[in-house]
Amino acid sequence: MANEKDQIVDQKEELVEVQETPETTEVVTEDAPNDLGDQPMEPVEGYVDDFPVSEEALGDLDDKYLREDPMVVGYKSLEEMEIVYDFVASNFDATQESILDIGCGRGDFLTHVQTLYQSDVKYHGIDMNKVLIGVAKELNPNANFTATNLFKLDGNYASDWVINIGGLSVMYEPAGKDFSQMDALKNTVAKMLELADTGIVITLLSANVQDVFDEQYLAYDPVEVLDWALNEYGQLGGNVRIDHSIADSLFTLTIYK
Repeated sequence: MANEKDQIVDQKEELVEVQETPETTEVVTEDAPNDLGDQPMEPVEGYVDDFPVSEEALGDLDDKYLREDPMVVGYKSLEEMEIVYDFVASNFDATQESILDIGCGRGDFLTHVQTLYQSDVKYHGIDMNKVLIGVAKELNPNANFTATNLFKLDGNYASDWVINIGGLSVMYEPAGKDFSQMDALKNTVAKMLELADTGIVITLLSANVQDVFDEQYLAYDPVEVLDWALNEYGQLGGNVRIDHSIADSLFTLTIYK
C-alpha cells in the first residue's frame, strides 16, 4: 500500500489546482450588465449546481452520460474523482478486507479499486437512489448493490470497513426547523460503526472554505468534528483521525474500532 499512498500525496494538490493566465486589462463600468444578466440564474429542479441529484433528473439523462460522466456522482472531472477514491482506499487493504459503501452511486469506487489492484474486491454498495443502483448493477453485474437506507441495515451487512464518500455533502431536501447537520453526522457515524468490524472512513466538506459553498451544501468544522469524535470514540480505545491534506475543501474522518 506504500506506493499508492505516495502517489496520493503527490496528487492531492491537484484538487485545488490554480491555473495561471496571462495578465489582461479590462475596463468595467459599474452600471454595465454582464452577458448573463444582473440576476443570478434560477436553480434547476433536481440539480445542485450542475450536478443531477434526484431520480427524476438522473432518469432524464442520456444513457452514455449517466453511465460515464463523473458529474453524475458529484465530481467535476475523472481526475478529481480518482484522487478522492485513492485517498479513501489508502486507509485499508481492499484486496483483503470487505467494504460496505454507503451512498455508492454507480459503484465507481468499486470499479476504481478493482482497476487499481487488478483484484476482486468483497464489496456491497448501498444507495437510496434507485436509478444509480440500476446503473451500478449494469456496470458491475457480479457485485452486490442494494437500493435502501443506511439506517435500515442490520448485521447481515456487516463488513470490515464501512465507507461514506460525500454522502453528507448535499442537502437533497429542504431541512426541517429542527435539522442539525452535526446530529446527522453523529447518527451516521454511529450506524456505520455498528456495521463495521474494523473501522469507518467518511469524507466531509470543510467549513474552512465555506464561502465557496451555497446553502445546498453541508460543510463541517474539522476541529469541531475531531473534538466530538475524540470525546465520543477516542476514550473507548478507538483510533480517531482527521486528515485535511487532500484539499482545502475536503477532509476525511477515520475511526478504527
